[in-house]
Amino acid sequence: MTLTVTTDPSDIDSQLTRLLDADPVRATILGSIVGDVRAGRAAEAWCAGRPGTDALVVRSHRAYPALFTSGWDDADLAEAVELVGQLPDLIGVSGPVEVAEVAADRLAGGRPTERMGLRLFRLDELIPPTGVTGAARPATDDDRDLVIDWYREFGVESGAATHDVEQAAHSAMESGRIWLWLDGDRPVSLAARRAPEGGSARVGPVYTPPEHRGRGYGSAVTAAATGDILDLGAIPVLFTDLANPTSNKIYQLLGYYPVEDRVMVRFG
Repeated sequence: MTLTVTTDPSDIDSQLTRLLDADPVRATILGSIVGDVRAGRAAEAWCAGRPGTDALVVRSHRAYPALFTSGWDDADLAEAVELVGQLPDLIGVSGPVEVAEVAADRLAGGRPTERMGLRLFRLDELIPPTGVTGAARPATDDDRDLVIDWYREFGVESGAATHDVEQAAHSAMESGRIWLWLDGDRPVSLAARRAPEGGSARVGPVYTPPEHRGRGYGSAVTAAATGDILDLGAIPVLFTDLANPTSNKIYQLLGYYPVEDRVMVRFG
């Protein structure tokens, strides 16, 4: 065996932090996992890789796909895929397209698969939208039920993991910040920003109920969450679904630009 496997939280923290420090934009999800590990929310965390390289695969919870980084050679990737295949309740894999597709093809085992193409964006300078009715404010405890409902609706609509919506919403409100856009006194859109890790902070989810779409609310509330990150001195990043041309367009109008394409493959 040439790869090292660990479930020790401190070791996982150290390995992921090394990659996060080197590239906080591409390693944004690793930063979220580091935050969960340090907060004791990743009791099932598992990681494998070759020491001293950028090639890692990590899973923080069995409800999430195993995440591959880039930097694998063929032999190490084959061994990593074999190790990942031994994980209980593996629901899928994600990562850079050229790595995740290889892993998915070898691990699917004839099961049906569902692929979601993702694009990672970053922003250096915000271009706020104009002409949108309303204003942004941070969500409070009084908004918690609404936030949970919208997190649930976002998960159903996007196909994102929804194993513990209430905990996800609670974590976002406690460790990061959730912004609401209000038209008058009525919340019409939501954007969460995570706590900065390693110099970047991710926006998401962004959700506008169907009856409020087409009025610029999603752009406006995303701008509020993005400005919040800039005020903290961090780099704003986010992921879009490549199958959704609307989101890919509106984020670029705010100043986001593409960094890397990824894929998430779920097994049926």
